[in-house]
Amino acid sequence: MTTHTRQHIFESARHLFATRGYDGLSMRALAKSANITLSSTYHYFSDKDVLLDEIFHATNTALGYARKTLPKRKTLSLAMRDRIEFQFDHMEEIVFVLKYYLHYRERFERNETGYVPPKTSLHIEEILREAVERGEISESFDIVRESKVVTHAINGYLLEVFPAELRDRERKHMITDLHTFVMRSFVSAREEVPMS
Repeated sequence: MTTHTRQHIFESARHLFATRGYDGLSMRALAKSANITLSSTYHYFSDKDVLLDEIFHATNTALGYARKTLPKRKTLSLAMRDRIEFQFDHMEEIVFVLKYYLHYRERFERNETGYVPPKTSLHIEEILREAVERGEISESFDIVRESKVVTHAINGYLLEVFPAELRDRERKHMITDLHTFVMRSFVSAREEVPMS
């Protein structure tokens, strides 16, 4: 058995979990999906929880590195569009991570917004801070709170769409609609709405 087989199991499990959730992923279903023997799955992973933990950590790490390669943009609008496109480009991985959070939420420390780890919205928080520095949005914005809302809006959209195979035109329309919706929240009128 090779590293290739292990990676194939890993990718098949990520796909099954993202599309079917925890109950839809069994080692038997995984073996069938990956077109390998059941004993091969157990050779690499003792059970599905161990497998899912490894996929979660590897996927989060890979997404973090990939986000770091996004270009620095001169406007919030361009940076936001990059982030939304990134999420669509990595839809299966994002949905996997979201479903992992939902299934294993008790493993995460409870914070003021529930069990969702605070790092999930850092990529949005970063571009909002840059927008404040450039004077594009007001310093009065609660950047941490706004970044979480934007992240949830984008990820909620992905959860609704996945696992549909999007044609290029559909994908462009969805990204444009979501980008327009998110950017609309940063118009000056938004600053006048009191935060409760």
